[in-house]
Amino acid sequence: MTPTGFGIDVRDILEDLGAVVTLEDDLELPPVVLGTEEYTPLGPAHISGVVTNTGAGIVVDATVSVELDAVCSRCLKEFPLAVTGQVDAFFVQHGHEEGIPEEQEYGYIQEGAIDILEAVSAALAIEIPLAPVHAEDCPGICPACGADLADGPCGCDADRPPSPFDVLKQLLPDDDA
Repeated sequence: MTPTGFGIDVRDILEDLGAVVTLEDDLELPPVVLGTEEYTPLGPAHISGVVTNTGAGIVVDATVSVELDAVCSRCLKEFPLAVTGQVDAFFVQHGHEEGIPEEQEYGYIQEGAIDILEAVSAALAIEIPLAPVHAEDCPGICPACGADLADGPCGCDADRPPSPFDVLKQLLPDDDA
């Protein structure tokens, strides 16, 4: 079953300016989707931080960490990708939006609770690399035959047609000079 939210009860701090709720919990997350890529959590995410009544609303300041199932952009092997994000969210009660700057994003306090799942997913999405790799020295796969170059040379170099980008090498000065 896919999680539909992560609610935090804030009734105890709604009427107390400066009051804080400490947040330390594990939560089940749905997959994080970025474009056509989907990153499925390999276990629960851990979140820690504080939820504070600022008078203008409820502010969440927390850190979330999780391991996601990722695919190396070089060799196409699956690997666990550790991701940590900073959750910053602001919530107000319905009818109390006046005075909030136009550029401020906010959610609503509903029935004495806030749902931070969207903010958690956004915090993780920002931290996922554009092209994740399981190791910085991953050589990837051969573009001609698809062999995993981590296992050694593929042996098809002689048959490889010239790259259309070879002409760009002529634009760069030789480093030997």
